[in-house]
Amino acid sequence: MVFWYFLIIISLIWIIFATIVDIKKREVPDWLNYSLISIGIGSRLIYSIITKEFSYILYGLIGLAIGFGFGSLMYYTKQWGGGDSKLLMGLGAMFGNYNPIKYFETVNTLPFLATFIINILIAGLIYGIIYSLFLGIKNHKNFLKEFKKYKFKEIKIITPIVLVLIILSLIILNKGLYKILIPFFIVILIGACLISLIRIIENISLYKNIDVNKLTEGDWLVNSIYKNKKLICKTRNIGLTKEDIISLKKNNIKEVLIKEGIPFVPSFLIGFIVSIVFGDVILMLI
Repeated sequence: MVFWYFLIIISLIWIIFATIVDIKKREVPDWLNYSLISIGIGSRLIYSIITKEFSYILYGLIGLAIGFGFGSLMYYTKQWGGGDSKLLMGLGAMFGNYNPIKYFETVNTLPFLATFIINILIAGLIYGIIYSLFLGIKNHKNFLKEFKKYKFKEIKIITPIVLVLIILSLIILNKGLYKILIPFFIVILIGACLISLIRIIENISLYKNIDVNKLTEGDWLVNSIYKNKKLICKTRNIGLTKEDIISLKKNNIKEVLIKEGIPFVPSFLIGFIVSIVFGDVILMLI
């Protein structure tokens, strides 16, 4: 029991600090993530030696691998940055075989790491929408200008598909089934609308020209950089590398346009607290 309390307290402190840094600087320092990984693996190794129960270190390594796998998926699909992925690896190492503490009386049917990842994604969706709306209101004049010229490709593609599915449901399916499916189709349509709004907000709020000297590894370049028709630096799914930044400086490039991501670590903090205190939020709602 004391071991789990130790992991929870350390993780909470690390996530709070990472959240503050992410909001201020849009990055999570490597030293913070690597120290969390080291604490997770190190404490599990010590506990395994003391108790002679080596499943603790084994599950720590499994949790680290799960964090690496899912974090890499999110990183290479540009859903979040490298710092977020490393933070998930650290938390995976900490909670590879966490057993919910009875004090919290959580609802848990899934393994804790699965619960945690799902809760992060739910928190991220809600937080992302609220944050985007805040940016839209803050930049409402630019939002209206961008709104007028935006092409709404997502809605133009999704709307006819959803309408056809609704009509087919009314014709083919019985009353019980289409009453379930139609709200689901409407949610998809609302989702497409939200994606369009977020894209507009990204265009007016998250694209910024930045001094090359202030670039950091992992920053997302909007357009490839050319000088005298020669490619200096190309866009990458993994963001800028150290070599890219050196190349830009050598070629005397002063500014580049980058896309700043919405700080996502606050979703880790919310997801972590919800997972520890409540458990499977989705099952609770159902």
